[in-house]
Amino acid sequence: MELKTIQTRLGYVFKNTELLELALVHKSSNNTSNNERLEFLGDTILNSIISQYLFLKFPNEKEGLLTRMRSHIVKGETLTKKANELGIIDFIKLSKGTANLSKNRKFSILEGSIESIIGAVFLDSNWDTVQAFILNLFKQDLSNIDVDQEFRDSKTELQELLQSKGFKPPKYITTVSKLGFTCEINLDNKEFIASGSSKRQSEILVAKEALNHLKSKNA
Repeated sequence: MELKTIQTRLGYVFKNTELLELALVHKSSNNTSNNERLEFLGDTILNSIISQYLFLKFPNEKEGLLTRMRSHIVKGETLTKKANELGIIDFIKLSKGTANLSKNRKFSILEGSIESIIGAVFLDSNWDTVQAFILNLFKQDLSNIDVDQEFRDSKTELQELLQSKGFKPPKYITTVSKLGFTCEINLDNKEFIASGSSKRQSEILVAKEALNHLKSKNA
């Protein structure tokens, strides 16, 4: 697909389209020229802008709650959802082997693509522009955020569910993989595996799979 299509979906037109092209190159496709540095930059910018937004919106809340709010908004699941809504997977350059991975194992790739695009938008424009871009991208999530919400990730939720039933939390076995980190747990006589761009994210993703399994059994 043409870059014009993804720019329309993003609501931003690049002056330097090479930045956008680089933001869509996964390391599996090109080990030397890829989106990893842009991802690093975009992650930092995203956290800073969401932090500022929450700081100003909730002037009376303490650091702990603001941190949980921010984590809830910028978590991998949210970024992956954004990437799927934009159809970014149609534009990312992947190796043949990576392209054939299951949808679940592409979560970290999609998450990273949102961050790398944010980094590219910043380099192509300025702080005010990338701020407007991020706030528009997360407009729905930010409008829904409220101090009365419960901000728990899947790992915490799984632990609390098991403890309520008198069971110990599972042992998380995490290893470095081509996709970043791969984590596995054994629970209810089943093995669950998930990959993420960080150790924590891979643990949260595998916990989510286990949670979905347990919830479907009790549905």
